[in-house]
Amino acid sequence: MMMTERVARPYARALFELAQAASNQAQIAHDLRHVLETIEKSPDLKQFLWHPQVSHQAKAEVIGRVFTSEVSTLIIHFLLVVAAKGREIALPRIYEEYQKLWDAAQGRLHAHVQSAVALTDSEEAEMSRVLSAVTGKTVELAVAVTPSLLGGVVVRIGDRVMDGSLARRLSVLGERLRNGSGGGYVVEH
Repeated sequence: MMMTERVARPYARALFELAQAASNQAQIAHDLRHVLETIEKSPDLKQFLWHPQVSHQAKAEVIGRVFTSEVSTLIIHFLLVVAAKGREIALPRIYEEYQKLWDAAQGRLHAHVQSAVALTDSEEAEMSRVLSAVTGKTVELAVAVTPSLLGGVVVRIGDRVMDGSLARRLSVLGERLRNGSGGGYVVEH
């Protein structure tokens, strides 16, 4: 586990619990995303906030000036705590962890799908329906076309990967043939 992940999880959990208590988990997710987008759009702001030698007081002043009218008070206080602890660089990972908690609370999973060809809307809807039935959660798809798969799809949900690609099948067949366990396939020269 990476250091930022170990750092991010407790911060994300604390923020999520505060958001739950205030019943504004969606707003907090939106605000945190807005903060990150603002930081990413301004290299100077990013360099200033991420720099370890800039004082926490200076960072707190800038956070207040830049974000007070933009995001909730809870996010402002959270950013100040993160800055005081010197964990600003973990903010992107904190957001990812927060989003995972929010998705889990909503019974939502994200599936990353690679397909050899573009899927139609109805194929995407059917895949989402099937994956939702299998997982018992609402599955939202992010689909990318990867021609090197040759055919089929590869689906990643969290740490689980389901590889139904033609490239994978050919690789397995090639391995079986090299190992002499062709599974009943006859190769003629």
